[in-house]
Amino acid sequence: MKIDRQARQKAKRYFRACLRPDGSLDEQGIRDIIRLLITEKPRNYMALLARLQRLIELAIEERTVRVESATPLADRGASVFTSLEQRFGPASRTEYLENPKLLGGLCIRRGSNIWDGSVSSRLERLQQAFS
Repeated sequence: MKIDRQARQKAKRYFRACLRPDGSLDEQGIRDIIRLLITEKPRNYMALLARLQRLIELAIEERTVRVESATPLADRGASVFTSLEQRFGPASRTEYLENPKLLGGLCIRRGSNIWDGSVSSRLERLQQAFS
């Protein structure tokens, strides 16, 4: 859906209004703004809602932490989540997965940042170096 510049700017303002001082999302604020947009139906409101939804999805994704390990961790990644929280702030959502394809080590993803310390990625890099 094509969205004009004014609608993008409005969506960004509404999104910023939904942020708390610590950078987390205020769910009630989001509900209030969506309710306001649906009842008032300003010009291009469907595109505005779509853009607002995308901004919210990106914010949630940026604060999501996913830890993958080849073998089960004793604390199911709680110590990793704690250290990441101390360094980068609280996460909105955490996921812990066991992935035997890693062969060993951890793969941590927070938003668009990926820290890959798995054996399989090291083997791939080694194979590329020999190619």
